[in-house]
This record gives sequence, structure tokens and C-alpha cells, in this order.
Amino acid sequence: MMRRHHLSPTELAVLARGDGGPGTVRELARAQLSKHLMLIKFVAGSWAGDPAHRDAAVDALTRAQAARPEAVADLLTDPLIGAWAACATRRLRGLEADTPIEVECNHLSAIAATAAAITGVPARLTVYARPGGVALPRLGVARPAAAAWEPVTAEVQDGRVVVGGVGDWAAPWPLTAGDARLALDDVDPYRGGHHAPAAPRLSEAEVARWRAVFADGWELIDTYAPERAAELAAGLRTLVPLSRTDAHSARSATISDAYGAFGLTLPSDGAEFAVMLVHEFQHSKLSGVLAVVPMVAPDSAELHFAPWRTDPRPVGGLFQGVYAFLGIADLWRRLRAHPTLAETAEREFATVREQVRWGLDSLAGSRALNPAGRRFTDGMRAAFDDLDAVALPPAVVEQASRQLRETHSGWQSRNAAVLTSGR
Repeated sequence: MMRRHHLSPTELAVLARGDGGPGTVRELARAQLSKHLMLIKFVAGSWAGDPAHRDAAVDALTRAQAARPEAVADLLTDPLIGAWAACATRRLRGLEADTPIEVECNHLSAIAATAAAITGVPARLTVYARPGGVALPRLGVARPAAAAWEPVTAEVQDGRVVVGGVGDWAAPWPLTAGDARLALDDVDPYRGGHHAPAAPRLSEAEVARWRAVFADGWELIDTYAPERAAELAAGLRTLVPLSRTDAHSARSATISDAYGAFGLTLPSDGAEFAVMLVHEFQHSKLSGVLAVVPMVAPDSAELHFAPWRTDPRPVGGLFQGVYAFLGIADLWRRLRAHPTLAETAEREFATVREQVRWGLDSLAGSRALNPAGRRFTDGMRAAFDDLDAVALPPAVVEQASRQLRETHSGWQSRNAAVLTSGR
């Protein structure tokens, strides 16, 4: 029987303040596992393609689960498997895409091959080559002599997978620092969907740069916000490198279907990486919460000013933004203790704190929040009140306030037509 997940009032209250702790983060992951299993069941039941391929995949998964249930559960919680499951479900419900629908469904065979490999279960499965080769979760990409969308036999024996006679895999890059054990995934076919395209395979020199900047960012969080480091170590599993669309803008984004993963361009330094880690994991946590406890009316037509955006935002987007920037404000508050970041951190803290204030005030006037959403917003307000009580130089506070008033004025001018038509 499928477990029904819930979050206690205490867990929700702690999460609303921007925290949660490793235990709650893991509970959110367990809820995602249930979601992934339900979607896999739907895909298997609505299969497009050869049913023999499905039956072999289900058999291999079943045998792998019997051999090592915890290892298979950990695999099926993988965020990019969540991205595939959601994508395949949308395809089966009529969404068009370039990938043939039978290939989309048959990624379940690729998942089964990985499950068999990590549990030592033998299996013989049919997988499909893609434009870049045959892709298996965690194992990466192999390049047999097969054209795109051509079926290939995957032989799994003694923990090794050979596809079309090839057993060499270009795997995601391990990314470690402190207690963090992540994958820097530049090969999975379901790593896309962000504001910028996923980067192609990184060079070893590029990976070295990613590892160095990540280590610097992790050290900042681990030193100045250790409870956030513990959360990240428990729940963040995958980073997807994104291509820069221009020379100046850094980008990061979280996909709600991929709890525990986000995409980003290479940050310029450790402080920027630390902010991105906190920012995007806040989004990931809240998406995990909303999968268990709905808080916002999905059909609301409300549009709001979000201080970090130039466009009018729906209430759901504002809700996500306030939660993310609440975490960023807390991080900058803590980084004021850093000997060389103190001045920057003070200025950034003042700016982001003012942004959160405006965002919370907008949420207070929203009619789209249900009772759970109201309680969660009250919790965010309580966390903000603690941040608001931190004394800062009056000139820094006034500058942050003035900048935001100017930003709001410009936003109103740019979006006057949209705001008027929405009334």
C-alpha cells in the first residue's frame, strides 16, 4: 500500500521560518519517492512501445528491489528520475516533443538497468540510443555504434552494464565538500528545462574550476550557517551546469519535478555559489512542501510586484520568491561576520531584507492563499521579524529602501498596460 505523506504542524512551522533540518528534508524526499513510484506505475500502465520491453524493465526493477530495497529506493528518489517521470507522464497525456514517445517511456528500462547494476542483479534489457549515446541514470552515457532512437541491448552482469558491446561510461562528475556528496551532471537527457540550456560535457579543467568554487561556497555555508549546510547535505543531490547565454549574467533555476537538483551557470566566486545553493534549495524545499500540502490556489489570476523580477508575478511565483529570498537574507546576515565579506554582506542583507518585506506585504493582501498558505506566510513573517530586528547603519537601510522604491516605480511604469488589463 502506498504511504500517505504528511507534515506535522511543527514541521511546517519550522519549514516556514526557512529551516527544516535534515530529518524534515529527508521526509520531503520520501514523499517524492512515493510520487515517482505513482508516476512510474502510470507510465508502465500507459506504455507506448513494445510491451515486452516494459515487462523486462519491471521484472528487473522488482528483482533489484527484492535484493536491496534501500538502494533502489535511493535511486528512484533521484531528482532527474523525477524529471523523467513527469516528462513521460505529460507525453502520454498528449504533449508533443522531439523524442519519440516509445523512447520516452522506455527510459524505464535504463532506470532498471542502473537498479540491476547497483544491486548485483543480472538483467537483459532493451534501451534506446539518443543523439549523444545511450544514457543510464548515475552511470552516464555510453556510445555504442547505434543511430539515434535505435534500440540497443543492455547486458547487466556482476554490477557492470554493457550496451551494444560497449561498457565504458562517461559518468556525471562527483562534487564533494565537507558532508556534501553531489553529482555535477552534464550528461543526463532529463537535466534540461531551465532558463538556459544545459551545458554540454565539461572538460576536466572546467570541472576543476567548478569543484574549487563549490568548495569555497560550501566552506562559507558550513562555517557561518552550519544548519543550512546540514540541510543541503541531506537533500541536495544534483547540480546541472548551464550554458551562459551572455558574458555577464549568472543564472540558476529549480525545476519543481526534480526535488534535490537545480541548474546553474558557474558562479564567479564562493560567495555567489553559497547564495545560489541556499536560494535554489529553498525553492526545492518549498516545491517538496507544496507536493504534500497545497497552499496556493492554482487558478488565481492575481499579479504581484516581486522586487527581484521585472515582470508581474502570479501569487505562486511570489510565494516561492519570498521563501527563497528569506533564506538569502539570513545567509547574508550571517556572512557579516566574515572578515572580508562584511561590507558586502551588510549591504546585501539590507537590500534583500527590504525585498522580502515588500514581498510579504504583497502576500498579506492576497486572496489566493488557503489556510495552510496563510499559516506558512505567518511563519515566514515571524522569521522576517527576527531579521528586521537586526540593527544596521541608517544610511545602509535608507539606501536599500530608496533603491526598492525606485525599482517599484520603474516596474509600475513598464507594466502599466498589463496591470490595467488585469483589473
